[in-house]
This record gives sequence, C-alpha cells and structure tokens, in this order.
Amino acid sequence: MTLVIAYKFNNSISLSSDSRISFPRNKHVDLGIKILSVPVKISSPTSQETGISTLDYDHTLGVAVTGSTMNASIVKESISEMLQYLQYLPGHTDLSMNGIANLVFKVYERVSRDLYNAIEDASISTLILGGYCPSLERIQVFEYGATVADDNIVPFRKEILANNGYEFYGSGAPEARAVYAAGQRHPLFIIREVIRGTKVSSVGGGLQYGVFDENNNFKILGVQDYKLDSYGAPIYLDTLRGLNIYKDEFTREDDGFHIAYPLAQPFQREVNEILDKQIRSGL
Repeated sequence: MTLVIAYKFNNSISLSSDSRISFPRNKHVDLGIKILSVPVKISSPTSQETGISTLDYDHTLGVAVTGSTMNASIVKESISEMLQYLQYLPGHTDLSMNGIANLVFKVYERVSRDLYNAIEDASISTLILGGYCPSLERIQVFEYGATVADDNIVPFRKEILANNGYEFYGSGAPEARAVYAAGQRHPLFIIREVIRGTKVSSVGGGLQYGVFDENNNFKILGVQDYKLDSYGAPIYLDTLRGLNIYKDEFTREDDGFHIAYPLAQPFQREVNEILDKQIRSGL
C-alpha cells in the first residue's frame, strides 16, 4: 500500500514516502500520513530535597509507517502521547535510544498481537523509528516488523542504517530497488519515478519527507514538486502529506492564514533546465 525509503549518507538521515492509502475494490486516497515527528521528553525523578526534576532528554524522533493503516495509526498515536511523559530512574533506566526503542516495541508488539488475533493478515505493519541516542551521541534507526509462523505473529525489532545506505519498504519496494539499480539515487526522485510509473498502483499521491537537523531533531518538510502545463511550462506543486498547500481551498484569503511551512526543493534544477530551454527556444 505504500513506499517508504530510509536513507543515510554520513551524518544525514532522512525518511521519505508517498501518500497513498489503498482500499478494497481498487479504491484509494492520497492523504495518508506516513512520515511524522514525535517529541520525546524524559525527566529525572523529583528531588526530595528541592522538589525539582530536570528535563534530561528533549528531542524529536522520526517515524515512518507502512502496511496496516489500523496498526500503524494505533501505534503512532499511542507513542506520540506516551513519549512526552517519561521519567527515568538513575542507575537503573537505560537512558538511551535503545531504551526508548524497547518501550516503543512493547507498544508495537501488544497492538500487533491483539489486531492479528482479531483481523489476521490485515493487522501487520512496519514501523521505522529514528532518534538521537545520548549515550552513543548519534542518531540510531530501528525497524519494527512481524512474521507469521504456525498462525502466530512474531514481532521483531532490529537496528538499520548503521552504515550509509538505503532501506526500502512497502508494496513499491521492488520497483524502487529497480529504479535505484538503474542509477537514481535521491530518495524523493526514486519515489517520484515509482509514482509516475504504471507498475505499482498502490503507490501515489504527494511526496513526504523528513530529515534530522543539526540539533538531532527530526523535522518534517513539505516537498516542492512540479507539473507541466499545456505549453510545457512548469507549475509548482507545494505538497504537504498529499495536500497542495497553496492551491484550491488552501489559497490564502484576505482574512485567512498563510501556511508558512518549510519546503524541500529537490527538483529545482529540473525546473531551471526546463525554463532555460524554453527561453533559448523563444517560448
């Protein structure tokens, strides 16, 4: 039902996806939220002497989801609330990204088992979780998934992207690997090529993108794509999770709000080349 790419190059780690959610009878909507940020706040115990606790971890994790929409929604909503109210016990709690990942796994495992018992194959999702580890002083990324053996679900967790590279997930993963093997390297270019192709109908809609910034916090960016009008001129598409945020019903009115969202511009060179070619040809 989707395509997610987790990518690492040196100190840059990003999560990218399409926006399509598929339903029975070949129905779909292109408004799925598949890349999101999750704030995590971890406080020390309250001192008996001062009555004060300290905020010792305050970072934003990155999350990507594929597979079962129901499973992914329950997990991401549960951890989004839970991870803002954590407290650790000095000398006992594993105050690391691995410790946070273990807590998330408990939620993922419980949700996956309960949903599988109710609706079986429709309940399995894949979750990608990344965040800053204070003990290792770097970003760690984990994959959560499940296998089925003897009609029992077996959830698992493993670290990914310890080295530079790509990880592909979802129904569009085989085609994305083929696009990568043909020479395309940027995750958003790969996903756009799969969307524009005709081989994977379950991948579509707008592009979603998030990256860890210089403060080790995951930041969601809109993506500036484009299409060509009837004259071959580029028209910008400023997309945020499938929505064209500056067009149609989101066009700013005199008394309305402007959606001041930061945008990634991976395709600007293509736009410039098209415009330069039109200028040279006299169009």
